[in-house]
Formats: sequence, C-alpha cells, structure tokens
Amino acid sequence: MNLMDIYVSEVGRRLPQKTRADIKAEIRSALQDLVDERNREAGKPVDDEMVLAILKEYGDPEKVASSYMGDRYLIGPRLYPTFQKVVFTVMPIIVILVLVGLGTSLFLAGSTARDWIQLVAQTIGNLIWSVLMTAGIIALIFAILERTVPEFKLKKTEWDPHTLLKIKPPDRVRAGSLIVNIFFTSLALLVFNFFPGAFNMGYESGGAWWVCFICNTPQAVWSTTVLSGAFFRYLPALDILWGMSILLTVLVLGRGHWQTTTRWFDLGLKALSVGLGIAMLAGPSLIGITAQSLNAAGFPKPDAASLIVVVLNQIVRLALVLAILTGGWEVIRQLIRLLQTPKPIL
Repeated sequence: MNLMDIYVSEVGRRLPQKTRADIKAEIRSALQDLVDERNREAGKPVDDEMVLAILKEYGDPEKVASSYMGDRYLIGPRLYPTFQKVVFTVMPIIVILVLVGLGTSLFLAGSTARDWIQLVAQTIGNLIWSVLMTAGIIALIFAILERTVPEFKLKKTEWDPHTLLKIKPPDRVRAGSLIVNIFFTSLALLVFNFFPGAFNMGYESGGAWWVCFICNTPQAVWSTTVLSGAFFRYLPALDILWGMSILLTVLVLGRGHWQTTTRWFDLGLKALSVGLGIAMLAGPSLIGITAQSLNAAGFPKPDAASLIVVVLNQIVRLALVLAILTGGWEVIRQLIRLLQTPKPIL
C-alpha cells in the first residue's frame, strides 16, 4: 500500500459508511491530479518526498474528514465510526439476553394464554427500555471521551505526513472493542456492587413464577437471589480487576496505541483473571438456589426443580471454562509476542 492509499484510508475510516466510498474516490482523484500536475512542473519522476509534500498541503486526514461532516457534533469524526460499531455490537447482545429471559419466564409461567400475553408485552416494554438506556449510556461514554481525551479531538497543530510511515497495524488501538469492554465492565461494577440481588427468582400470590434482572416485585410471595454467597466473596477481587481494566483501557485509548508497558500490564490482568476464574470454578457453587428451596417455596413443577438447578450450575461452569480457556489462550499468545525479538523495519 502506497502513501496515497494510506492517506485516503485514514480519511475514509473517519467518515460515515454511506458516503465513505464516494468521498474516498473524490479525494483519490483530486490527489492524483495534484501528483500529475506536480510531476509536469518538476519534470522528474514521482517519489515519496513529492507525494508527502502534496499530502501535507492537502491537510490532516482528521480535518479533511471533518470538512465533509461539519464541525458541530456530539461525537466527533474520530469517534463516530467506532460509536456505530459499538452500538451494532452491543444491541444484538441486549436483544439476545432479553429473549433468553423471556424464554425462561415462559417456561416457568402458568399455562394460560393470558399469562403468556402479559409476559410478552412486559418483555417488549423491557426491551425498548433496555435499548434506549443502553444507547444513552454508550452515547454518554463517547461524549465524555470526546471532551476529556485530547487524542480524540482534532489537533490544530501542523500535521506531518511522515507520521503515515509510523503506522503499525499491530499496535493501533481498536477503539470499538476497547469501548465495548469499558461499557460491559462498568455495567458489571454497577450491577454487582449496587444491585447485589439483581438476579432474582420467585413467584407471586397468583402462582406466577418469574426470573428477572433488576425488577420490582411488590406482589412476590417468595423470592431469592440466584447468585450464592460464594460469588460475593469473590466480588472484591473482581472489583479490583474490573477497575484496573477500565483504567488501562482509558489509558490506551488516550495514547492511541499499545506500548510494551501497557501490553505487559494487560497480560498481568489477563493472567490474574484466569487464576480467579480457576478458583471460582474449583470453589463452591456460585448458584444459591437448590431444588429443596424451590420445592419448599411451592415450585409448581417439582420434577423440573432439580433440572433447573443443574442447568443453572452447568451454564455458570461452562461460562467459567470458556472464560478460562479464552483468557489462557490470550495470555500465551500475548506472552509469546512480547518475548519475541522485534524484527527490524525495512
């Protein structure tokens, strides 16, 4: 990829998807005209120095992209493409979680059509509320980053096209994945520390059973927290890891690229997370519900009580195993990369 292609790509990744291709073609054509004109004037073959001089005159990719998008925005051109990616990544997850909750509630609900209609209507309302709340939180996070992290603002200093030669794809920050990490980590800190009984199971006086997340149940005859006390004994360690992960992510976003020190710090956090996951997997059950407690509370399907408890425990164990395997693989891969001797750049 030559310098002109890199420059056009740098402008294009800051533009909205629907207009990106046309604008990139327009910029490429304008640059090619400038190169041809400069070639005729200089009377010598086109080289990198000539292209760099033309790119410097054309301007900083951030400012060029901004000229096509306007200057008034809540989320600027540097962050807007990432904002779109985060929204399109998080929203399907929210929908899936709500649908899983609906399926569980329908399984435990009464058999009348009225009960099913009520649950579906309530789920639609919860889905709309969850989508709006999630979109608002994501927009707030991006707006704060836009105004507090200097690297996300358009720089007014003179842009040096030689910086294109320093772009190294392995070290470039993938802002989308990092901001998704901030969102879900912050959500975990909020839920487990301020809503410790967020995951509940219970039934009402009419015999309707439910499983819900942060819900108001004034008519509940019996309810209990799904998570056990063993889980909350691990919470202080989880809080430390989550907090350090958020701080590291914000630091990397601010610098705009990974460094050796931040990669080693990230490696240490991943290793600690794997160790904590192994301890949680080997320790007591993280599910506080038993078949005996369900049956004693009047569970309408005694035969299914044991099955529900087993399934809940297996889901948690499977999630821990997947987290341990994924984290372990990341630790090994990142450790090998850090220990490898850097190859000279030719």
